[in-house]
Amino acid sequence: MKLVKISLLFVALVSFSCKENRKEENTSEEKITAETSKIEVQGHRGERGHSPENSIPGFLAAIDKGIDVVEMDVVMSKDRKIVVSHEAFMSSAYVLSPTGDTIPKQEEKNYNLFTMTYDSIKKFDIGSKGNASFPEQRKFKTYKPLLAETIDSIENYVKSKNIDPIRYNIEIKSDVAEYEKSQPKPAEFVKAVMRILEEKQIVSKINIQSFDVNILEEMHRSYPEVTLAYLVGHGEFDENMEKISFKPAIYSPHYKLLNSMKVAKIQQSGMKVIPWTVNEQADIDKVKKMNVDGIITDYPERAIE
Repeated sequence: MKLVKISLLFVALVSFSCKENRKEENTSEEKITAETSKIEVQGHRGERGHSPENSIPGFLAAIDKGIDVVEMDVVMSKDRKIVVSHEAFMSSAYVLSPTGDTIPKQEEKNYNLFTMTYDSIKKFDIGSKGNASFPEQRKFKTYKPLLAETIDSIENYVKSKNIDPIRYNIEIKSDVAEYEKSQPKPAEFVKAVMRILEEKQIVSKINIQSFDVNILEEMHRSYPEVTLAYLVGHGEFDENMEKISFKPAIYSPHYKLLNSMKVAKIQQSGMKVIPWTVNEQADIDKVKKMNVDGIITDYPERAIE
């Protein structure tokens, strides 16, 4: 009888041990899933929802909110300096002249940054007017910074605050129709941008993105080590991939072009999926459920878990 009881006790202990092991395994799997499924949050032009876009204060404010990546745009001035700006002109939507005057919509493209020296560009105020599309945006005087100054400011800020390293998503603003009008051709543009990134020793922390496949092709040929993102605003994945000769690391479409099946297909092809620009909470939640790899947003606080 004792032998039977001992045997039953042994079986019970083994069963309990197996259950505990399974619990530990499940917990480990849950931890791994949670770690690997973390969605990268990119602050679009800093945090355009609350700070002047593409401004150093805006980038630093986004970093304070906990973003993983600073997203920004670059153009070129007449004196061949790389300027952080979404447009290659002074947008009437948010820029004031050096005398504090509003720029009429019909005149904004007369202020072509490619025909202006940086000393002139810096005199324009990009923060005091605000932006009607972003009513919560703080208003204060600021300017379009140089890429080099922006990197120095971010790197120094991160170091002083003992924050984890921040990565950069830099869009080279380019349009074939604008070559030698409001921008240089791809070879010159790419080389000028990369010269700065190499000097600042942050190439390992960047990706370059563009809608212009010629920019991406030039980057791929001349700087094959750099991570590239293919920006698209319309069309299906297969047809867009026919326009480029190689497979970039990241496919970055407008978020409305995606659903769960499309995201899975792109990822299965070996590319990450990082849609732009997802701002409404319902859209952010919907895109997250598609298992995208990252989200570009004007309101990073809405996407950060």
